[in-house]
Amino acid sequence: MNIRSIASVKPVPAASKRLTAQEAVQAAAALVPRLAERAAEAERLRRIPQATIDELHEAGLMRLMQPARFGGSELGLDTLMNVVTEIAKGCTSTAWVYSNLASHSWNIGQFEMRAQEDVWGTDPDALAATGLAFPCGRAIPVEGGFKLSGKWPFASGIDASTWMLVGAMTELPGRAPERRFFLVPQSQFRSLDNWDTYGLTGTGSHDVEVKEAFVPDHRSVSAEVFAAGQNLPGATLYENPLYAMPTFAAFAYVLSIVPIATAKAVVEQFTAAMRARASTYTGARVAELSSVQARIAEAAACVEFAETVVRRDWQELESQANERRYPSMETKLRWKRNVAFASQLAVRAVDVLMPAAGAGGLTKSAALQRQFRDLHAASAHIGLTWDVHAVAYGQSALGLQPNAGFLL
Repeated sequence: MNIRSIASVKPVPAASKRLTAQEAVQAAAALVPRLAERAAEAERLRRIPQATIDELHEAGLMRLMQPARFGGSELGLDTLMNVVTEIAKGCTSTAWVYSNLASHSWNIGQFEMRAQEDVWGTDPDALAATGLAFPCGRAIPVEGGFKLSGKWPFASGIDASTWMLVGAMTELPGRAPERRFFLVPQSQFRSLDNWDTYGLTGTGSHDVEVKEAFVPDHRSVSAEVFAAGQNLPGATLYENPLYAMPTFAAFAYVLSIVPIATAKAVVEQFTAAMRARASTYTGARVAELSSVQARIAEAAACVEFAETVVRRDWQELESQANERRYPSMETKLRWKRNVAFASQLAVRAVDVLMPAAGAGGLTKSAALQRQFRDLHAASAHIGLTWDVHAVAYGQSALGLQPNAGFLL
């Protein structure tokens, strides 16, 4: 079964320093020019270039939400958004992978200590990708743990990861199947290298397969515990309320950061480009066209409304976590409604600007066409899909049982 004993494992001293929120944002901003230079390479490779992964590690950014016990900075969602907002100025695929991998260290910090020592005891830089589609996996209880098999789609950043956090339906004698999460080491999973898409092409979001892997009890947590935020094993280990935060409620924020940040970058970059651009056919300054002025105003308003509401909501979530209060179903549905609508506003912002860019915005060397594709791809994630979360909110508002998928 290739499972080593970890009872005596102690955390290895971290090579990278703990970052303050300000230092994290500054480190991300310093990477932007190189990320922009590598954006086309990421698409060609269908994954984030190793040079970028190395630089994110060297800057300490991969450990943004990792527990300090293992060398992490233990910073929260607000800092994550600020860091991703910088990274998205250079490459949306990198922003998507980074947001996922950095936040997964927070999720691992919510497991019990033996699981965390398995992951970081000998490699404090270890990263984990995820496969959260529960029906894709099957787990059978056995002595000391579970026997796990399945094939999960969309494991963003799997090429940089040595662990997987997957969801599966657990078959329990005499009981309905239970949703659980499992931590699986690289020796027990296989990337299928099948991610080939029009948007977020550089994220390396390949399918991952596990066959008959033994997962010990301490590396499994009930999904209902993650959903509620109550009784999380990691919450008893750390004073930082980050590790007591309801995981599912926060998940959509980790995703929504990327389209909002991308749209914000597009508005800033487009506006700067239009200040000096002249029309190819008339020679008139494009900045003097009222249609362009109006489009910039609309796009900027979309981004500002989206970012303001999303920041307000997750600050409410963080405040509740600090006080060990847990959101009601109605509150979680409202938060998810707002995240999905904010993602739609981000899409609208870029869609509004795209026609004003002209043919120049369509060239393969232009960042705008890649940002357009990446943003549409990001907003298609089920955690950000308006149709799903609008219906769930409407059902609840009308006194019906909401059906919003698995992340509630």
